[in-house]
Amino acid sequence: MAHVVAMVVDGVGLFVRTLWGLQERRFSTTFEAVRSAAVSMTMALIFCFLSVERHQRGSMGLAFMAFI
Repeated sequence: MAHVVAMVVDGVGLFVRTLWGLQERRFSTTFEAVRSAAVSMTMALIFCFLSVERHQRGSMGLAFMAFI
C-alpha cells in the first residue's frame, strides 16, 4: 500500500512539474513576443520622426544616417 501511495505522489509531483514548466515556457514566449513588438514599434516611430525632421530640413542629417 505504501508503494502505491509513493507512486501516486511521485506521479502527481511529475504532473505539477510538467504544468509548471509549460507555464514558464508560455510566459517566456509571451514576454519575447511583447518585447519584439515593442522594439519594432519603437524603431518604426524613431524612423518616422527622423523622416519628418528630414523633410522639414530638406536634408538627411547625421542622426538618420547613423541608423542606416
